[in-house]
Amino acid sequence: MKKYLHLVLLLFTFAGFAKAQGPASTANWFGYILPPSPAENKYISFTMQDLGSVSVASDALSAVNTATFANGYVWSVNNDNGYNICRSSFDAANNQIGMPEVMVAGVSYVNDMAYNPVDGLIYIITNEHLKSFDPANPSNMQDHGAIEHDGFNLAINTDGNAYMISSWGEFGLLNLSNAQLTVIGPFDLPIKMAFDMVTGELFGVHYGNLYQLDPNTGAYTVLGALQDGGTGYDPTCLFMTYGSNPTEFTVGDLNYRVNSDGVSVTVTGHVDGYNATGPLVIPESVSYDGHNYAVTTIGNSAFLYCFYLTSLTLPNSLTTIEEGAFAYCSGFTGDLVIPNSVVTIGASAFFTCYAFNGDLVIGNAVTTIGEYAFDDCTGMHGVLNIPSNVTSIGIDAFRYCAFSGINVDAANPVFDSRDNCNAIIRTSTNELVTGCVNTVIPTSVTSIGENAFCGLDGLTSIDIPNSITSIGAGAFSFCFHLTGDLTIPNSVETIGAGAFFQCEGFDGTLTIGESVRYIGDYAFRQCSHFSRAVSLANTPPELGNEPGWGCVVFQQFGVQVLTVPYGCADAYRNSNWYDELGLNGFYDFIEAGPTAVSEVENDGFVVYPNPTNGITKIEAENIQSISIFNMLGAKVFESPASGNAFEYDFSQQAVGTYLIKVETAKAIKTIRVTVK
Repeated sequence: MKKYLHLVLLLFTFAGFAKAQGPASTANWFGYILPPSPAENKYISFTMQDLGSVSVASDALSAVNTATFANGYVWSVNNDNGYNICRSSFDAANNQIGMPEVMVAGVSYVNDMAYNPVDGLIYIITNEHLKSFDPANPSNMQDHGAIEHDGFNLAINTDGNAYMISSWGEFGLLNLSNAQLTVIGPFDLPIKMAFDMVTGELFGVHYGNLYQLDPNTGAYTVLGALQDGGTGYDPTCLFMTYGSNPTEFTVGDLNYRVNSDGVSVTVTGHVDGYNATGPLVIPESVSYDGHNYAVTTIGNSAFLYCFYLTSLTLPNSLTTIEEGAFAYCSGFTGDLVIPNSVVTIGASAFFTCYAFNGDLVIGNAVTTIGEYAFDDCTGMHGVLNIPSNVTSIGIDAFRYCAFSGINVDAANPVFDSRDNCNAIIRTSTNELVTGCVNTVIPTSVTSIGENAFCGLDGLTSIDIPNSITSIGAGAFSFCFHLTGDLTIPNSVETIGAGAFFQCEGFDGTLTIGESVRYIGDYAFRQCSHFSRAVSLANTPPELGNEPGWGCVVFQQFGVQVLTVPYGCADAYRNSNWYDELGLNGFYDFIEAGPTAVSEVENDGFVVYPNPTNGITKIEAENIQSISIFNMLGAKVFESPASGNAFEYDFSQQAVGTYLIKVETAKAIKTIRVTVK
């Protein structure tokens, strides 16, 4: 059943990110987009590999005199009905720029603009001043001061160094904090320029030609003319879409994709796809085409279904492990160490990596652990330490993990493991989120979360304190080795669906507390070895009947006779607790009732002698049947009857307490008898 549920979960969990694996392209593509002469009113793009094949990227923008690329959008300034700062969507896959959205209307003439990846601001040269704005709040501009040499063109590299060409024909380094220019040398072309954020090289355009510039000297060389089938273009501005269509390449056994910052990469997979074998070592950095990139991300489903990888080493440069990155890598063994550099562990990142047989070490910088992140990593048996920065843990993040202990850092503001309880508790709600085989539930905990103890094979006993008001769905499901009695305390009001599903090891008494008002479907399904069941609730709790489940709370339960409070048998018998065949419920109900007196019971029922060690006589008006049960709920005698008296010899029964159920034409009565 466990594997069946995994299959169902697989359909939902990986529907959004399963992919076909294969080697990534190694093409070194550099994308540039620029508007040609104002009469064209078009944006064009080209690649470094072929300057003679210009393509139209958009014809929606007009009269643009400058533009830049920031945070996935094209930012431009045009003079349609006055100068406006606009933002446009950019679709790299289809080489299209969307219609401009005016972000700031009625600005002064802007000579040039450039995005600074270091501080995330867009800088503009306007009216001989240097200004900047945050793309999230473009109307709030900061003035950095007057530019002494009247700035004309601007470019900023990945280190935040700004270079400017002045209208005086000078090239130099511009201080972004005070707008002062340090002149490097003269410059005789009114060139529009921009840095390639992937390669770090500086390029410019002038009269239809592409130039490469030396930022240290201002020297330049022409690379070629921009043409399309012999037709030349005269661009008026230049910017780079270094994040929109990232470069992909392969080094060694791994495929990479350049991130939007141009200086880091995401690992997208193994060149052998699902057939990858042996140890997997992710490097801290990788070099390609003369450029060095930090490895910061393991991509979505990068190593999904790589069953044959045997060990995993992650670098200290890593910040993000995306959704399903290593899901079903069932060959990994040893420890799993999440480096201190990692901030986010995505949903199902290590789903069903069940062969890890050492410790799980979570780095100190981790803030988010996604749902199912380590679900079904059954081989992990060490102590789980949750660092202070972890503020989000998704549902079933550690389901089926058999940790020997759990400790939450005392400085964690969201979770705790109070009283050395060996569990993760959500501090604000007092909910136990994740338990382990050595958990002791504190009396300050008020709820046990969904799947909190699910599948803990080493869990043999559990004491639920009288502070718990709810037990979540699947809380103890698949805990096959729980034995003895199970007592649901009187404080509990709800028991979730599948809460004790398939807990086959319980072999004592199930006692359901007096306050329980709802029990979800499958809650006690396949708890097949209970020897007795007792409900202390005067009103039969509602049994789940959710769509598709069919009210199977007690299907394949161990006993079919339920002991209920005195006077409540009819209420249970007339509810969905009753099942004629006992296949999904109980076919008989015994009232615990007040202790029988020696001879006379109320309502005209008489039983004597009591206590007894032999013949006991039962008297009542018009008796129709007699049933006798031991205190385990097992029926030891049943017979039809007639008349007003019946005798039974208890000498054949063991010493103990028995319940005699007397059914007459008018009433049903349960009487307690002691055999000595």
